[in-house]
Amino acid sequence: MTTVSDGLFQYGGVPAGMGSGIPTTFGTYFFVDPDTTGAQTGDSMKNAFKYAGQANTKITTNKHDVVMFNANSAVNTASSNDEMTLTKNRTHWVGLGGGSRYFGQRTRWTMGVTTGSAIAIVQNTGVGNTFTNIKFDSGDTLSTSLYAFADGGEYTQMTNCEIVKSTDLDQTTSGVLLCNADSGYYKNCMIGSLVHQVSVNRPCVKFNRTTISGKVARDVVFEDCLFFLNTTATAANMLHGTGATDIERVLLLKNCSFINAILGTADPDEAVSFDSALTQGYCLIQGGGEVGCTALSTTVGVFTLNVTATAAGGSAIQCT
Repeated sequence: MTTVSDGLFQYGGVPAGMGSGIPTTFGTYFFVDPDTTGAQTGDSMKNAFKYAGQANTKITTNKHDVVMFNANSAVNTASSNDEMTLTKNRTHWVGLGGGSRYFGQRTRWTMGVTTGSAIAIVQNTGVGNTFTNIKFDSGDTLSTSLYAFADGGEYTQMTNCEIVKSTDLDQTTSGVLLCNADSGYYKNCMIGSLVHQVSVNRPCVKFNRTTISGKVARDVVFEDCLFFLNTTATAANMLHGTGATDIERVLLLKNCSFINAILGTADPDEAVSFDSALTQGYCLIQGGGEVGCTALSTTVGVFTLNVTATAAGGSAIQCT
């Protein structure tokens, strides 16, 4: 048996305790610990980087390098707390907080007030990048920073991640997750919040075409995800797009739950809404349903496989 780097790896470099979500790779493992001090190399727990952005500069594109986060305190992208632009391909970002959950991940990637040109904590445009067991938590008030996570990647996978934005609660141009992803897959994620009350149509997921230049939501799947909203506006939605071409080919919402807070003062007209009939793709809602909204969706091009194929199909029924 070969043991390297503080005993984490066993059997020729394969991570021990694969239940933590750490992928096996032929690439390099890097470590990030926000509590570390001094100049570090990032190649072991004892020499972990302090910031996520330091790991971003060291990973090699297309090598399936893995970045692992300690969960003792909040991680920032850099000392400036600015956005991380991820253009490299096939990299993997894993929180080591233990277990797999919808929300409350012990690894928190945060963003406070910035002064640059950020649009999100992470703006991903790479191919095949994955994110596991991480809470993305933005409190940025910068005018351009309208999202917590902006995905314009191809074959992105997010698993057991929570995405929250506590600011821009009154901005219709904002959203928690910007989805311009090509073949993105989001599983067991919680997007939005039942705590932060929005006063306009600021959705959990925004689908506006080419907000990230040249990128559009195409063949996107959300599976077993929770969309949480607390609103004072009936026009609010959990998922929203402004244009007829915001979806290409298909958007599949499989076994997802759309929940509007009972403590909110308004019931959204629809959980899933586009301002125009979809002309370049379909949205299919398979399983799951909504509670606290007037309807699941009324947009032309949005279909449901729930109990009834009416505008209110998929609405939860009060138990008696």
